[in-house]
Parts: sequence; structure tokens; C-alpha cells
Amino acid sequence: MWYFTVMAPDKEPQRFELKPGKLSIGRSSENEISITDPSASRKHAELVFDPTTLRVSVVDLNSTNGTYVNRQRIQGAATPVGESDVIRIGQVMMYLENNNLTAGMNKSAAGTHLFTRELLLESLDENAVLLYEISAKLNIVLDLKTALREVTDLVKRAMGVDTCEILLAKQLKEKATTEFTDSSAKKAIETFSAEVTPTAMYVPILSGNELLGLISMHRSNPRARPFEKRDLQLAIAISHQTALTIQRMGLLAKIRREEQANQLLQRFVSPSEAEFLLKDYVKSGELPGLREQRVTVLFSDIAYSTSMAEQLGTKHFGSILNNFYQGATDIAFRHGGIIKYLGDGILMIFMQPTSDPSPEEKAVMAGRELLSQVNHTGSLDPARRIVIGVAINSGLAMAGYVGTRERVEFVVLGDMVNVAYRMQDYARPYKIIVGPATVAAISHKYKFNRVGAIALKGRENSVQAYEVL
Repeated sequence: MWYFTVMAPDKEPQRFELKPGKLSIGRSSENEISITDPSASRKHAELVFDPTTLRVSVVDLNSTNGTYVNRQRIQGAATPVGESDVIRIGQVMMYLENNNLTAGMNKSAAGTHLFTRELLLESLDENAVLLYEISAKLNIVLDLKTALREVTDLVKRAMGVDTCEILLAKQLKEKATTEFTDSSAKKAIETFSAEVTPTAMYVPILSGNELLGLISMHRSNPRARPFEKRDLQLAIAISHQTALTIQRMGLLAKIRREEQANQLLQRFVSPSEAEFLLKDYVKSGELPGLREQRVTVLFSDIAYSTSMAEQLGTKHFGSILNNFYQGATDIAFRHGGIIKYLGDGILMIFMQPTSDPSPEEKAVMAGRELLSQVNHTGSLDPARRIVIGVAINSGLAMAGYVGTRERVEFVVLGDMVNVAYRMQDYARPYKIIVGPATVAAISHKYKFNRVGAIALKGRENSVQAYEVL
């Protein structure tokens, strides 16, 4: 008895029993086999079953887009077809089965099938049209969970299985601790082979010699048609497409992480510094942690900010503060510094001791530019001129990124940081006050006035301070 199976990308396989005579195929619902592919004509082709000779042939009915048998377009006279032949109309694939011959031909694909290059190429070649439709659908999916759900739904439809599950490599490792109960699944993972039983199939998802996952599919009805070679080829082709999708999702995730890290870094550091740190992040997956290093810090805050906020109101003061932040950020980035916002003030950090200019000189240049901008424009607020000062100090501190995977922040800690913060009181209005370590590094380039030993709140020892002229 002959059967005719029709496979479309978005539908479950349809199986028809061939009766003696003709069976029409086309887009019209009047056909015995109606297909909805846009390439199909209303009356596209017909199958002819001769009960005397037990032969089947296909005839193209002068269709617009043609009928193909084994990739060759047929024309004119009837073309004989058998179980090894594939008929294609548009993206719809069709093939014959003869149940009377099944036992003799032993069509079941049960057993072990190693993932050889030849088997993969053969599988891709036999399912090229279906894979085109699959890739078109998966390429617009941007997250792995949705992509895998699309694949499992596709496997269920295309292969007529009851259940399909995709286990990724991480899940397979977790399962290994409890051991797989199914020996076929274990063998598929261990030997990189497709394992087929009459009611189950396990196909590894491979990228070269790397195991990315496993596709597990089952038919619950023990009397269901056993998996055949065509099923195996289709499963392997889908597995290959799944591997490409997993790799693409991995690259997308990496790009997203890099973009997030880049956006985070550019909040605090100049674009060039962000690019430098990002290279390290891509290699290690982590931003530089806390470590002791020599840094130069610059503090500057708005004097009398509390009373100003009270007098001007939140909205007006917020606009002033935003302008101050923006101007300070542009200056910090221009001189290769990192910036942090501190309520009504800012902190700039300059590192890379071997750079030219030196971090100490960069800090002084940034401080001068900040004072010039605010003193000249009043922080772009004609109604109220703000008053600031700049305090700079250099020395050893703990500097680096701290936090969780979701949120990280650059911090700099140490006595020299506290000293710079307290020195601001002596820097207003519009002065640059620096500590002794900063003076020692740039004394040959700038002139200073010695302020003398100053007492700082919360600190027992006084500090020698200098004003940059």
C-alpha cells in the first residue's frame, strides 16, 4: 500500500493513502492535496498510481513555478517516482512510502549514527529548503530562550513527535552528576553520535568538537511509525541550525555585555580610557578590581549649595547642578580622567603615572579649565553665579571597580583622598590648592604660593598646602 507524505515548514506532516488513479495537488481547496505555499499554482501537479504495475508517477500541470523531483524540474510526460525520491513544490516537500516493502527494505534508522562530515552534508543537502525557512525565522529572534522554543516547536511539527527537549551543555553537566537514566542519551553525549530507537531519538548539537547541547525527541505511541533515515537527516539538519543559533546568541550576548560595560565606563572615563578597559574586560570578563596604585584626585563642589537650593527651588538648582556636571565631565574626559558625581560636587581621578602629561599635570590643567569655565559663565546660569574651588592631592590609594554582576562602580579609597576632600575649604573662591606630593611632581612647570600647614577636620596631623598660581 502506497502512502504520500507532505511536509511544509510550519505544519505537521500530512499522510495520504494513494488510491488507484489520479491525485491532484495545488493551492485550490478543490484538490485532493491542498498546499498553501505561494509558489503553488491552483492546479499544480498530480500523482498517478497504476494498480496494475504498482508504479507511481508525477505530472506537472504547466505550473508557473514548476514541480521538482530530486532537484530537477520536470516537464511534459509523467515522471516515475519511488521511495527514494523527493518531490518539491515551493517549500513543500513530498515523498512516497510503500508499507508492503518496509519490512524488506528495513527502513528504520534505529542504531548509532556518528556525526561524520558526509552525514552532515547529506542531511543539509536533503533539507536545504526547510533549513532556509528555519534560518529566516530564527535569525530575527534575539534571545536564546525564544530561539530554543521555536526549534522545539519546529521539531514537533516537522517530525511528528510528541515531546522535544533541548538541553544545553551546562544542563548536561548538571545532569551528569545524577546520571542519565537513558543509555542512548548518555551515548549520544559521550560519542557525539545520533542515537535512534523505534520511539526516541537523541541528536547532539555540535560546533566542531564542542558539545553545545542535545536534542531529545520521543513518540509516546509504541505503534507509531519508527524513525527513518529521512527523520534522522532532518533532525541532524535542525541540530546544525540550532548550533549556529546558539553561537549567534552567544555572540549577541557578548556584544550586549561589551555595550553595557562600554556605556558604564563612559559614564566615568574618557572614551579612549573606556576602550582600553573594555579590552581587559573582554579577555577576563571582569573590570579591574581594587588594588593599591598611585593616583591624583581632584575635588570641587559648589559653595553654599544648601541655601542656594532652598532659595532657587529644586528645579532651578537641579539645572545649575546638571550644567556643572556636564562641564566638569567634558573637562575630565578631555584630560583622560575618570569622574564621579558627589551630590553638589565632583571627583576626578587621574592615573597612568607613565603618561605625558603626568596625572598631576593633567589634574592641574583640568582644575584651571574648570575654574575658568565656572568663573566666566557662572555655570551657564545668568541669574546666579556659583562659587567653587579646586583641591588636588596625589599619593597611594586603593582604586578599582567594586560591585555585583548587575552594578559596578569605580571607587578610590585612602588617606590622600580624604585630605584632598578637606582641602576644598581652603580653595574657595576660584583657587587651586594642592598637596605636597602633587607639588613635588610638577614644581618645574608651575609656580606656587605656600599656604602653610593647614588643619583638616577629622585628621590629627596638619598638611602642607600650596596654591597654584
